[in-house]
This record gives sequence, C-alpha cells and structure tokens, in this order.
Amino acid sequence: MSDYLQYAGKTAVVTGAASGIGKATAQRLVELGAEVHVIDYAPAELPGLASATRANLGVREEIDQAFASLPEHIDAFFGVAGVSGLQHDYNTTLLINFGSYKYISKTYLEARMSEGGAIAYVSSLGGINWERYQEELEGLIQAEGWDAIVKAIEGIGNEDQPGPVAYALSKRLLNLFVAHSAIELAGRGIRVNTLLPTNTETGLTADFAVMRGGRDQLEANSGLNNRLAVPEEMADPLVFLNSHAARYISGQPLLVDFGARNLQLLGRKEDMLDRPLIGEPKAAGS
Repeated sequence: MSDYLQYAGKTAVVTGAASGIGKATAQRLVELGAEVHVIDYAPAELPGLASATRANLGVREEIDQAFASLPEHIDAFFGVAGVSGLQHDYNTTLLINFGSYKYISKTYLEARMSEGGAIAYVSSLGGINWERYQEELEGLIQAEGWDAIVKAIEGIGNEDQPGPVAYALSKRLLNLFVAHSAIELAGRGIRVNTLLPTNTETGLTADFAVMRGGRDQLEANSGLNNRLAVPEEMADPLVFLNSHAARYISGQPLLVDFGARNLQLLGRKEDMLDRPLIGEPKAAGS
C-alpha cells in the first residue's frame, strides 16, 4: 500500500503532548515513522519520542529555550496546547491560546520550514464565525514580536474579566491569524490550517463542564451522535491536515463535530456561537 501521509523520516513538533489530543497526535506520528519532538507544561511520557521539553507557553523565555533544543529544520508543527481560561486570567488565556503561537510562527517556524512544510493548530468550535469580527481583531493580528503582542492584549483593557471570557476570543484570533498566514506563506509552499474540535474527552473536560453548565451539556452539544469525541478522533484529522495527502489544503478551518454545526446552519437550533462575547476587543481607535 502506498504511503499517502508520508511522515516517515520527517521532523514533527507537537505542543500539548502530555495528554488528550496532543498525546494522541504524537502517538500517531511516532507510529507513522516521524521524528517527534514534544513541548508541554506537564511531563510527556510516550515511547518513541525524539525529545520531550517542558515549557510554559505563556513565558517567552521558556518558549525560546524549548526551540533552542529543537532541530533547525521542522517539517510539521502541531499547535495543540491551550487553556480553558478557568485556571488562568483573561490576558494569560489570550497569550497562551493565541499570542504564543503567533510568536512561535513568526520567530521560529517561518525560519525553520521550507517548501512542503505544514502547520496545524487546534482551535475550537468556540472560534467559529471569526470572519465576522475581523475589524475588531486586526489590531492584535498585526502586533509583531512578543512585547507588542503582550501590549496589544493588555490594550484590550479586559484584565478584570474572568479567563473563560477570553477563550472564544482567543480561538477566533487564532483562526484569523491562520487565514493571514496561509496567504503569506503560500509563496514558499508552506501550508497552514486549523482544526476546530467539538467537545472532546481531554484533561480540560472538567473545566469545560463547569463553564458550560455540566457534562450533560457538553455531550448534548458535541456531535449528532450525542457524545464527546475521544482524542484519537481529533488527532487523526489533525495528522491528515499536515500530511502529504492534504498537500492542496491551506487556510482551512476544519470543523470536526459529527455534523452538529448543521443544526445552526439549517436554523434548527439557535446559533449561540454568533452572540458577541462580553469583553471582546474594542474596535480600533475606540
């Protein structure tokens, strides 16, 4: 059988590989013959890894130290790590879920990737409808460098809001950033995509249950099969997005929810995801 994914011998980096989707993704890549390096705040224990580095994505120095230990050439990057906001403040949630990846991409990935390189981030169903908020979000997208990103986040002025309020905003920002990156990197033959998972059984499930009003609400709003996804059901399409088989896919926000989004699109269920969030960024100049 032909190797349609073509990961054998490729260098892959995965964040958030200590558990959940990140761990399942790293496991798949090891099985496919990739040289897999992982970064996580928690220890990642998985047979076959080339390296495992602990780092807090909310701290620039720790990101820099992590990438100093990685290979100079990277074929595929999987940005899986993220936070719910329940255990973090508003600004830190934005910085980890969006700012860190913008910094990593601009500082390291663009320099260490060549034609055929691929980047895939895990966003969220909560980041849907990002295109309707471009004018408000562009200021943060245009910030260049860690200090400017931090300053832009602080400039929103919502540090008094709870962390979960920033969650959907951080995912919308990530989706918009990917749309820009796909255009900017197309000329170099580097692809960038996002995966928008529905509710999935991960280390953050308990947090989301609190935020959404109970586990039963998570299950009822996951897929048309009325259950939470398991990590492998998100890892497999994520691995596909960065593979040779997906070589003509870029700039795509891939929603993986077993058809649940169609209920809103067909008007059979209220589109909760289109409601403005408290504490979203003010329009430019306001």
